[in-house]
Amino acid sequence: MAKQKEKVEFRYYEIPETELVLALLGEDWIREYGKGIKYLHFHDLLEIGYCRWGKGEVVLGQELVPFSARSVMIVPPRLPHTTNSTEGTKGYWEWMYIDLEKTVSEVYGYDPVIQRTILKRLHRTGYLLPGDENPALSGLVLGIMEEVRHKKPYYRESVRGYLHAFMVELLRLSDDEERGMKSRNRDAVLAGALDYIAGHYDQEIKIGSLAEACNMSESHFRRVFEEGMNMKPLDYVNLVRIQNACELLKKTDKSMEEVGTKCGFASISAFNRNFRKLLDISPYQWKKSKENYEGKLLNYKISAQKGWE
Repeated sequence: MAKQKEKVEFRYYEIPETELVLALLGEDWIREYGKGIKYLHFHDLLEIGYCRWGKGEVVLGQELVPFSARSVMIVPPRLPHTTNSTEGTKGYWEWMYIDLEKTVSEVYGYDPVIQRTILKRLHRTGYLLPGDENPALSGLVLGIMEEVRHKKPYYRESVRGYLHAFMVELLRLSDDEERGMKSRNRDAVLAGALDYIAGHYDQEIKIGSLAEACNMSESHFRRVFEEGMNMKPLDYVNLVRIQNACELLKKTDKSMEEVGTKCGFASISAFNRNFRKLLDISPYQWKKSKENYEGKLLNYKISAQKGWE
């Protein structure tokens, strides 16, 4: 695939405290996806999309996959991706965002080891699936969307049940993926590095360690990583660090120095510099500005500009 994306954008979303998912539904999401956007992005949450109608392609890492009506997209946190409608046409997607760690914890809270194993597997790859060929998964996605759309009595309890069933189907999908991993080169060769970064982002990370996790030489690893992820390895490390810093800034009262240290930055200046480079705002300004919590808007209404253009 020719490289058309020169940068990667981090989009931060927040699930309302009283809800289990952040759902972006309705005709506001009819648009020409990808128009004027020349870069990939990734999220802090698990993204699930359902295509009502339209055609185009989705970029998942280095893969280019066509979509059409009833396609289901599942993108784990930190996987660079984007959606592009066929030029000159519009598509109608609806979206949901799920806290993957929280959901896995609810389903498998009895065993932390199993939780870590499952999360590692589910973070490795994204999917774009024909809904007609995956009726169980598609039905669960649509069920959650309809419950959130109509908010009938006990809809939260219904959504929780759907989410637990969805997690089972996602694990089954992951099992199939493990068996066919050789057919998806990026995931096969970079999984070790992505796992290493997820577990060590709060420490000093050397390219040699990442290359070793993938059984490659450093020079070969750098080339494969940049081709697969559309960025340099250390840029990806900093993206993961900033994502985790945003979580700490939002959910705790830790000082900027504490947040920077916990997320692997050697100094407060390095933290500030990398945060501003990615989000074009200082950590302090981001924490104080509610506008940066994209999901915290009345009735889930996110404007066409926020997070998209």
